[in-house]
Parts: sequence; C-alpha cells; structure tokens
Amino acid sequence: MSTTESTSVGTAAPSRTEPWSRAREAFRSTLFLGQREVRTSVRTPAMFIPNLIVPIFFYFVMVGSLERFANRSGVQNWQAFQLPVAIMFAVMSGSAGLNMVADIESGYFDKLLLTPANRLSILLGAMGADFLRIMAQGMLVVTVALLTGMTFATGVTGAVAMVLIASVAGIAYSAIGFAIALKTGNAQATQSIWALWVPFMFLTTAFAPIEALSGWLRTAARFNPMTYILRGMRELAGHGWAIHEIGLALITVAALGTVTFTLALRALMGRVR
Repeated sequence: MSTTESTSVGTAAPSRTEPWSRAREAFRSTLFLGQREVRTSVRTPAMFIPNLIVPIFFYFVMVGSLERFANRSGVQNWQAFQLPVAIMFAVMSGSAGLNMVADIESGYFDKLLLTPANRLSILLGAMGADFLRIMAQGMLVVTVALLTGMTFATGVTGAVAMVLIASVAGIAYSAIGFAIALKTGNAQATQSIWALWVPFMFLTTAFAPIEALSGWLRTAARFNPMTYILRGMRELAGHGWAIHEIGLALITVAALGTVTFTLALRALMGRVR
C-alpha cells in the first residue's frame, strides 16, 4: 500500500512541473534567439540606419512644405497630423523576415530544427527583436519632433503610448514578411512585401483628412485599417486621450495582428514539418 502511494506521488510530481519546465525552456530559447537577431542588426547598421533617416526626412519635408497650406485648409496642427505618418514609416521598416529568410537560405534555420529549441521560439525571438528595433526607431522620430518644437497634447506619456501602438501595428505588418519568408524561403519573394506597403500607407489619410478626399481614394481610405490607426495616434499627438479613437486604433491593430500572426504561424508549422 505504501509502495503504491509512494509510486503515485513520485510519478505525479513531474507531471505538475513539466509544463512549467517546458515554458521556461521556451522562454529561454526565445530570449536567446532574440538576442542573436539584435546582434545581427547591430553588426549591420546599413540595414537600419536608412530606416532612421527616411522618416525624419519625410517629417521635416512635409511640415516645411505644406504646413501653411494645411493650416489654410483647416488642419490646425499639421505637425501632429504628420508625425504619426513619419512614425509609421519608421516602424514599418523592420527586417520583415529578411534575416529569417537569410537563415533559411544559409542552412542555419535547419540547424535550429536539430536543437531542442521550441519551434515557436524561432518565430517569436525574431519578431521580438524586430519589435525592439522598430520601437527604438519610432521613439527617435518622436524625440526629434519634440526637440524641434512640436507640442505633444498628451505629453511624454502619450508620446510613448503612440509609439507603442505604432510598433505593435508595425510588427503585425511585419508578420506578413515572416509568413512569406517561412513559406517560400526566398529573399526576392520576401522583399515583395514592399509592394504591399505602398498602397497600405498611401491609400489612406496620410496627407489629408478623410473629409478632404474624394471618389475612389476616399472609399479606399475608409476600408484601409491604417486610416483608423493613424486617427488614434493623431488624437494622442494633437488633441488628448480620446478613448473612442484610441480604442478603435487598438481594435484595428488587434484585428490586423490576428490575421497576420495566423499566417506566420501556419507558415512556420509548414516549414518545420
């Protein structure tokens, strides 16, 4: 009787600790692979330096050339209107799976599959590193705007919140690139995500309020999720904590992420089979 009880106790304990052990190992794998992605980016500054320069250049060109025209057209705070667009330029310029496709082409990805690393950690580590990179880029754009005279309606807290919203939207968009990389294992196919980026950014309210748009462009902007993300970010920059607009932006980001992360996970499962 006592032998049976001791056996029962001895076999029950590992079953309770095993899920925690697996979760801990998965976290360690994600952290390790994310650190590797960060080191890769730091060692190749040519990959991210243009992503810092272009958004800032865009912001100053748009503000310098169109501010007076925008003010006369009814947009009172043109800086707050354009800053979210510049930030989206920054956060949608991550690796978008290019590092991962390089690992696939070089054979490193197959070597990872021979290790006990959690398969999901391969994707989460890469995306986590991409998130940190694009968030840093977005914060730099905001910092430059504040240092050059922009007044932020919700202060530093709102600025950080805006960059967080943009960064989550950026990583949700980048998930499309990861899905293509995992599905095709081809760098040229992965780079084709930029063909999607152009209409995603420009068929929206990037340059004018939706009330100023007309015809097919106004219709396209209404159905473009970026319109609602920009609207929430603009409330933070130019007006205040408008819960409805910010909440709509968060819901839009969540819906976009649900679709794109599902595509990336399906591509990952197909790659590791």
